Amino acid sequence: MENFTPVSATIGGVLIGLAAVILMFFNGRIAGISGIFSGSFFSSSGDRLWRLLFVLGLILGPLI
Repeated sequence: MENFTPVSATIGGVLIGLAAVILMFFNGRIAGISGIFSGSFFSSSGDRLWRLLFVLGLILGPLI
């Protein structure tokens, strides 16, 4: 645990929580990754774009 930095861990947790709150506020949905991921393939076309962008953000976020 020599690489543990509480400041960066706290900032990361706050960002995840903020993203979940924003999703709930604007879409009325809870940010459950299994539901979002499966819905990106099996949901109506109007719901598909934000789901694909959410999954893309999960993949690209750590890479950036």
